[in-house]
Amino acid sequence: MIKTHNTPSRISCPRGFTLIELLTVIAIIAILAAILIPSISSVRERARETSKLSNYRQYFIANTMYASDNDGFSVITVDARDEEYRTTPYVANPGGSKPHWTWLLAPYMSVTTEGQWLAWKDKVFINPYFEGYDSGKAWFNGTGLNNRLQRNGSGDGRWYLNCYWRSWKPEDTNAGPTLLSAVTFPEYRFFAGDTQKGYHVSGPQDINTTQHDGKGMFVLFNGSVVFYDQEEAELSLDDPFMLRGR
Repeated sequence: MIKTHNTPSRISCPRGFTLIELLTVIAIIAILAAILIPSISSVRERARETSKLSNYRQYFIANTMYASDNDGFSVITVDARDEEYRTTPYVANPGGSKPHWTWLLAPYMSVTTEGQWLAWKDKVFINPYFEGYDSGKAWFNGTGLNNRLQRNGSGDGRWYLNCYWRSWKPEDTNAGPTLLSAVTFPEYRFFAGDTQKGYHVSGPQDINTTQHDGKGMFVLFNGSVVFYDQEEAELSLDDPFMLRGR
């Protein structure tokens, strides 16, 4: 009888990474990250810009519908009149704030915020690039309406304000709505755009041109969305005729 002896099998242990292999893997991961992270950031930035541009175009479309329901008048920046002077009843605001353009355009837009007077808290009205946004002061949303569409014609240099401001009196002829058809140079004059904080642009000091490489985003009265630097934005506000040929 032949005896056999079972030799113990050698236990195989997994071989670990060598230092060179580990460094190679780390280097590959670093290279991929360097390639992909800027691309992801660029895509995210592009998406944010596209969303903002879409919102601005919606303002223009909503204002066109608003004008068709309001005798051809463009939406006003704010209606600070007392109830006795208003021709249009507005939903009561428990906080006492006067209705402004986001409130007035809300019925013409897909605003999800409960209550028309809370429209300024809806995402569509909040500038996604506005770093100073505070939900406690939601009317400062970084997006504003052009509040000076034409001079008052008296020759004193004053502007006819596209609003009923806090100083409004029944005899004040320097404030009120503006006919959409009376807006001159609609292909250069902006309807709404980037502001320093509030919901209106009443002068050059309210314009913000810091969010897009030294330019601001604006929707014009002809519906196009443009990027203006500070000088161009001020001309669009005060003297859009001077933008011709630029």
